Amino acid sequence: MGAVGFLPLFDGPGYESALAAGLLVPSLVAITTALEVSAVRAQPFDAFCRGIANGALLALAAWLVTMLHGLRAGFCDAIGGSTLFALGPGAGALIAGAWGAIAGEIAGNVTRIRRRRAAAILLALAAPIAAVTASITRFYSSPMIFAYDPFVGYFSGTLYDTIIDASGLATYRVGSAATLLTALILVLHLGHDDRGRLAFRPLGRPGILVIGAFAMAASVGSIVSGYRLGHWHTPATIAAELGARVSGARCDVVYPRGMPLEDAQRFARECDTHLAQQEAWLETQGPPRITAYLFADAHQKATLMGAADTYIAKPWRREVYLQAGGYPHPVLGHEIAHVMAGSFGEGPFRIAGRFGGFLPNPGLIEGIAVAVSPHEGALTPREWAKAMKDLGLLPPLSRLFALGFLGENSSVAYTASGAFVGFVKERFGAAAVREWYGGRELGEITGKPWADMERAFLDDLDKVTLPDAARAQAKARFERPGLFGRRCPHVVDACRKMAEEQRARGDEEGAIESYRALLALDPGDPSARVAIARSLVRAGRPAEGRAELEAVLAEERFPRHVRDRALEELGDIALAEGDSERAIVHYREVMSRTVDEDQLRTLEVKIEGAREPRARPAILALLIGDKDRGPDKVRAAELLGAWAATSEDEGLPDYLLARHYASAGDFERAAARLDLALGQPLAIGRVAAEAERLRLVSACALGDASTAERMLAAYTRRPEVSTARREAALSLYARCTGAKPPIAPAAADGGANP
Repeated sequence: MGAVGFLPLFDGPGYESALAAGLLVPSLVAITTALEVSAVRAQPFDAFCRGIANGALLALAAWLVTMLHGLRAGFCDAIGGSTLFALGPGAGALIAGAWGAIAGEIAGNVTRIRRRRAAAILLALAAPIAAVTASITRFYSSPMIFAYDPFVGYFSGTLYDTIIDASGLATYRVGSAATLLTALILVLHLGHDDRGRLAFRPLGRPGILVIGAFAMAASVGSIVSGYRLGHWHTPATIAAELGARVSGARCDVVYPRGMPLEDAQRFARECDTHLAQQEAWLETQGPPRITAYLFADAHQKATLMGAADTYIAKPWRREVYLQAGGYPHPVLGHEIAHVMAGSFGEGPFRIAGRFGGFLPNPGLIEGIAVAVSPHEGALTPREWAKAMKDLGLLPPLSRLFALGFLGENSSVAYTASGAFVGFVKERFGAAAVREWYGGRELGEITGKPWADMERAFLDDLDKVTLPDAARAQAKARFERPGLFGRRCPHVVDACRKMAEEQRARGDEEGAIESYRALLALDPGDPSARVAIARSLVRAGRPAEGRAELEAVLAEERFPRHVRDRALEELGDIALAEGDSERAIVHYREVMSRTVDEDQLRTLEVKIEGAREPRARPAILALLIGDKDRGPDKVRAAELLGAWAATSEDEGLPDYLLARHYASAGDFERAAARLDLALGQPLAIGRVAAEAERLRLVSACALGDASTAERMLAAYTRRPEVSTARREAALSLYARCTGAKPPIAPAAADGGANP
């Protein structure tokens, strides 16, 4: 514990230090107690008390070490972390002490000293190993990725969910307490006879036995009813909780009863088409069927299988686990790619890695999913990798395609590994990717050593031409530390989440307090200062908010993208106060340093609000808010409707209403509004392009192939559409119609034709 405490995530009481102690301390307690008891053959009650004392003392020692590290490095959440430590390895050490007493009693029957000591150690380790084995078995045989363990405590199951919810550990430890009470009452009635054998010795107090019976019932009940308490789940209990099921051609979807059947059927069709499209990319046959668990939201998903904001696939089970995310689903293809790769993966988990996948290769596992189904965005993985290279942020391939992947910023690791897997596929074919994933060395497949492959990859990236704005945006996206390089990520992100929830409820003062608590732990987070300034403005303190934003803007050491966010906020204040000229100047400066189409389009709409008096009230209500409150969608819809009704020469209000309907999944109304918008002038070119893309999405959602073809042709002919967005549109069209794109789109921004 002294050694691991020098790692940033372990330097004080918290989730990681509790997990480390849970893996170490209970086993040590069990071994120590078993050796002591087997040597002295104490009476059962004395042995039990010795085990409990050992557990308490060693757990206390481990906790004190974490507290010393906290004093050295600074505490994140001393009370919360200590509570987690007490309920996790603290309680686990007490159980381990009781088990060590049992192991010592059994081993004490061995006469030869060396064999007795060996038996004591092996028996002491048997229970912790059995508990871990049970958790691994449940992980393998069910959708669960989290685990409650009698010795370790709580394991969240995912690295990328920084907000850890171990609330179920309290009820789990009620069951542990019942188990210990049962054991205590049992040993009170046991002793050694003249031959040293265990014998039952009645105390003459039946009330104690009754208490023991109730304690045993509580212990067994907590295990059997664990799914009701959130301690474990099976496919059957999760399916029962969600409550509905629909089947497509190859995809079975388990989804919440409250979701409309039409949405679930659309999701199943989308799943089917991803399978077919990825089979073509990988040039192989995938599984005949897969199951998609679709949860209502992140909270339900975390409760039932353990991953809140992390999407998960289990290739060996041919299952994916996601929360609802609209159409097209943003990560469904990525998770299906993991299942597809499982058809040629290694070992029982059907993944890439050494020793049958037991030493995984996370770079290859995630890289193939990114390459097969890239996330729609401003740039392709190859273009992002080029920007990383120019900025000196591209990690060596030897680190990416090994466990070093986990130490990188997740955006860097996923994107760069995906770019390289795509490069391998382009140069050596899909068969090479499949064989590499299946366990063969890449150098053996390609006939080129890693150094030559990396050099060729970097040379290929040098062929890509990017604007300066792309590098500025890449710096904002990728120049952040990975999870293991952050201080107090769980508490910091919990503060951020709390602040966002408070803002959503209109509690701006509460949000300011939460952001300031965040800054107390992470003073180097300037984005929190921008968020505080925004809340100050909405709390009726615009002068304070403006002063804070100007201070952020003037601080050269802050990242450029954070200062640009402050500049945009200053533009919003100016627009809300009627200073259109200043707002436009600020917005245009921000536009010069980004390639994100969504941000650029939003800024252009704000500029339109600054220029056009009849547009301003609706755009303010939709995107900025006024001095008393933030954006108001209901008020915005009312104003947009009035604007659309009186405007026959501007399609912008109909487009903005269509976005609202599309976000709500009402594609029929979205399509109708988009047709109105596209039938009128759209002065903003980016809005016109997005209207065509949204009409393509709506047509696909409604099964309107002819409109989808027409919109695809219009959208992909636009020279301003980036390669990444063009490829995403072509992919969607192919999935929703089953047809190859009927056109050869023009190259955009120096990118190659797909």
